Amino acid sequence: MYSVVRDLEVLKRYLESKHTSVEYDDIADYFKFIQPNGTLKLTLQKTQLQLGWTVNPDREPMELCQSTIEHFSSCPSPSYATCSISVYAKPGIAQDPLHCPIKLTGIDPSKIVYINKSPVLPPSMSSTTSSSSSSSNVVHESTSVSSTGGASPSATVDVNKVKKVIDDVLVSHDAALNSLPKKGLSELTSQLYTVRLVNNAVRQAPSMKECIDEFKASLSFKRKLPKVEKHCQKFLNSFIAVRGSYADAAEALGEDWIEAIRNELGLDFNINIDA
Repeated sequence: MYSVVRDLEVLKRYLESKHTSVEYDDIADYFKFIQPNGTLKLTLQKTQLQLGWTVNPDREPMELCQSTIEHFSSCPSPSYATCSISVYAKPGIAQDPLHCPIKLTGIDPSKIVYINKSPVLPPSMSSTTSSSSSSSNVVHESTSVSSTGGASPSATVDVNKVKKVIDDVLVSHDAALNSLPKKGLSELTSQLYTVRLVNNAVRQAPSMKECIDEFKASLSFKRKLPKVEKHCQKFLNSFIAVRGSYADAAEALGEDWIEAIRNELGLDFNINIDA
């Protein structure tokens, strides 16, 4: 389910009261509609789906109009703000994780988000091999779309090693990040504060070093790969939202994280780096 709302907290309260079993993330990508009273269109890119997977929208066209989104705060209902997509993995056939792109148009900036999901192994294999999966929920703020990252198909992920690689790459980017224009720091800390990556003290006295230190401190408490991916995605999205050189810095950092984790650990790190 992909949702677009003005107030993320209203959507969270609705889900927590009406759909207690629903999983959602706190990542929000901000955007503006291109046209007044515009329309966000979601287009599934299904030309290269992994074998054994079926992905179908529950309705077509998949469009969300700004005029109907406005009603969500006063009358919370998924029909005002969401597009639902059904995902099916054929038992015994679907073996590779699903990574299905969805192109978002009608907004500025346009984006691509992904449905990431791992196949569920048959019971006969569950005693020897475990499989992890992630929901494809997307929670948005009036102009936002985001997706949860899927876990690596590996059943023996050493998360501490992943965090070590993330930290090493971040250290290598330290000089470049600290050289970003100071005028963007205030906006960056506001974005990070919105997704709860920094505290109010950092927001009041913006500092790149403090932003990075807060990111690292929180990262140390993440014990599962999807949580690590989600944490890094929030960090990158905050830079992207500032735009300009900050967005370029996020793209470079994300690319290096993905490449380093793949090269050193042989894992897929599921984050979206499309600025």
